[in-house]
Amino acid sequence: MKDALWFQYENATVPVIALRTIDEFTIQGSTYGPVEKGREFDLPRWVAVLLASNNMVQLKAPEISVPDLHKALLREAGEPVLQPLTPNYYFQIRTAIEHLIQQNKKAPNDVRVASQAKMETLLRDLIANRLLKLMKLASREERIRETKKKMTEEERWLFDKLASLLRNWQKEVMEIGNSD
Repeated sequence: MKDALWFQYENATVPVIALRTIDEFTIQGSTYGPVEKGREFDLPRWVAVLLASNNMVQLKAPEISVPDLHKALLREAGEPVLQPLTPNYYFQIRTAIEHLIQQNKKAPNDVRVASQAKMETLLRDLIANRLLKLMKLASREERIRETKKKMTEEERWLFDKLASLLRNWQKEVMEIGNSD
């Protein structure tokens, strides 16, 4: 499941801005460009990251920061129901943390190290908070369509598995003593 969702995330298009004029180029059978310097265009995420690492483009979409993650956690902790997250929220956080790790390998920085640790802690807290809500929802008989819209893809997959597992367990427990 994770690999399939990661593949979708990496192949989703993201907006970038050309930092220089880019001639037409082909990567793994797909052709891109030409693009003039300063122009905005869309690329699959993995191509955008590759070009950004070579200072050819700048990703337009900002990564999730510590304050963004903190706000999401506060919203989640302050409400009894799941709060909406963007579909690839966990992958975005993972990408942001990996970016900090890579930057720290190149040039260690106390602020980035602290940001990385803070993001990891906030992510653990957010996941724990949402897992409790998912467990509560999955243990119910009814399926709430609106609530599922607030879940990330990973959470929907987990929810479906949990709901099925809990329904089967509950059915078996209720049948104890009724197997004449």
